[in-house]
Amino acid sequence: MKHKILTFLFSALLLTTFFCLPRHATCEEPKQIVPDKALCARMLATGKQAYQRGKYLDAKGYFRKAIQADPTSTVAWRYYDTAVIFGLAEKVGKNSDLIAPDVSSVPPSPRASPAKKEKFKIEDDEGC
Repeated sequence: MKHKILTFLFSALLLTTFFCLPRHATCEEPKQIVPDKALCARMLATGKQAYQRGKYLDAKGYFRKAIQADPTSTVAWRYYDTAVIFGLAEKVGKNSDLIAPDVSSVPPSPRASPAKKEKFKIEDDEGC
């Protein structure tokens, strides 16, 4: 009797897990991205203007939109990479704590000298 009950519970558990497991995902064709060259050119022009004015973070946003419009544009990628670097430099220039947080910019006092180290002496030699 116990054997039948255990067999029934095991088979019910097995069937439940079989039906609850996720199904295999069907393969989908990758989406074809149609580049929008006109939008890319407009975003590049606007980004270049912002870049020349020194607004690197704004330029980065425009170059990102240009890349989204045409991911194959090497010019857009080059300007985006450069704007990212200059934008980071702009952030660091505004907040110097980004370079070395929790570091004092005051030089140490000249009176503070390091303690002299004692020479190493062998007290007891146990031998090899």
